[in-house]
Amino acid sequence: MTSSEHRPAIGVIADDLTGANATGVLLTRTGYPTASLTELRWPEGGLDGYPCIVIATESRAVPADEARRRVADAARLLLDHGRRPMAKRIDSTLRGNLGPEVEAVLEALGPGSVAVLTGAFPASGRTARDGIHYVHGVPLAETEVRHDPLCPVTQSHVPTLVGSQTGLPVAHLPLAAVRAGAEAVARAIAEQARQGVRILCADAETDADIQALGQGMALSGVTCVAADPGPLTAAFVAASVPPVRGRVLVVAGSVTDLTRTQLDHLQAETGARLIQVDAGSLGRGGEDAEAEVRRAVDALAAIPAGEPVIGVRSSEVLSVDPDAAGRIAAGFAEIAARALDRLEGVKGLYTSGGDITVAVCRRLQAGAIQLDAEVLPLAVQGRLVGGLRPGLAIVTKGGLVGDRTAAVTCVRHLIKL
Repeated sequence: MTSSEHRPAIGVIADDLTGANATGVLLTRTGYPTASLTELRWPEGGLDGYPCIVIATESRAVPADEARRRVADAARLLLDHGRRPMAKRIDSTLRGNLGPEVEAVLEALGPGSVAVLTGAFPASGRTARDGIHYVHGVPLAETEVRHDPLCPVTQSHVPTLVGSQTGLPVAHLPLAAVRAGAEAVARAIAEQARQGVRILCADAETDADIQALGQGMALSGVTCVAADPGPLTAAFVAASVPPVRGRVLVVAGSVTDLTRTQLDHLQAETGARLIQVDAGSLGRGGEDAEAEVRRAVDALAAIPAGEPVIGVRSSEVLSVDPDAAGRIAAGFAEIAARALDRLEGVKGLYTSGGDITVAVCRRLQAGAIQLDAEVLPLAVQGRLVGGLRPGLAIVTKGGLVGDRTAAVTCVRHLIKL
C-alpha cells in the first residue's frame, strides 16, 4: 500500500484560474497541499503528491450551456482520477453561470446531493443576511458589479438570483439557523434534502458562521458540495477529511562530525525516531545491501503513525572507495523510496549530504527540484518535479553546513508547510 492511498482525494472546480488559485491557497493553508490545473486535462506526470486538485474551467462569461458542459467535463476528470468534487468555487460578487455550473456538479455527484451556496467571504467584506448578498455593507446590485461589462449582476437576493438560472429546487438557510450551531445546520440540510431541495443558499456574516456551515455539512449525512468563494470550501473540507499528517522523513547519509551533532540535537529536541543504518552492508552491495535496506524499511514502518519525524542515519564509515560510496548513497535512496511506499502521511523529505540528495532524486525519478525558499544559508527547500513523487517537499543540506541546530530548523520548516 502506497502512502498516496492514505491521502485525502479532494476536487474543486472554479470558473476562473485566479479564483481557483485563491481557493487552493486556503486549502493549502488548512493542511491540504493543492495543485491548480491550468488546462482541462490530467498532467502526464500525475498528481499523487497533492491531496487536493483545483480545476479552472474559464466559464464565467460563456453561454450557460457551454459553462455546464465544461464543469461536467471537469467533474468527470476529477472522478476518473479518484477525486470527489467537494466544491464549486463561485465569484464573491456572484457573477457568472452559478446555476448551470452547480447543476453540473450535482449531476456528477448523483441524486440527493445538495449544494450549500454562499457568496460570503467575511475577510473580504462579503456577507449575506436575509438572503441578501452584501459587499462592504452595500447590497450587491447597488455596487459597481451591476455594470460589469461581461457579467452584470442586478439582483441582490441570492435565492432569487440562483433560482433564475436553474430549474433545480432552491431554498434559503437563514442566519438564525446557522447560528444555532453545526448540529442544527446538519439537521436543516438533511431536512431540506428530504424535501428535494438541491441548492441551499445560506446566510453568513462571520468566520464562525462559515465554520458552523462547513461542520454542519459534514455532519448532515447528505452528499454536499460547497459553492462559495473559498472559506466555506476550506471549512467543509477540514470538517470532512483528515488533513495530511505533518510527517517528515529524514535521510541522512553524511557521516561528518557536524552531521552527527545535528542529528543528535534533532533527536533530543523533536523526539525524532532515526534508525541507524549499517553503511558497511550497503557499501558491500548485493544480498548484504538488500537485507539492510529491508531491515531499515521494516523498522521505519513499525514506528507509530503519530510520530512526526522519522528517518535513517548512517553508522560511522571510516574509509570507503568511490564505488562503495556510490552503493551507500544508492542504498539510502532505496530505503527512502520504499519507506515512502509504506509510510502514511509523509509531507516532506530532509536529506543531508549532496550525494544522498542526488541518489534520492534519481531513485524517485525526479527530473528537477522546484526551488521555493532558503531555510538557512546553504540549505534550500523545494519540491520534486515529475517522477514518482511530484510535488513532494524536500529540504537539502550539505553535510558540513550549519550549526548544531540546523537539522531542527530544516525539519521544522517542512512540518510548517
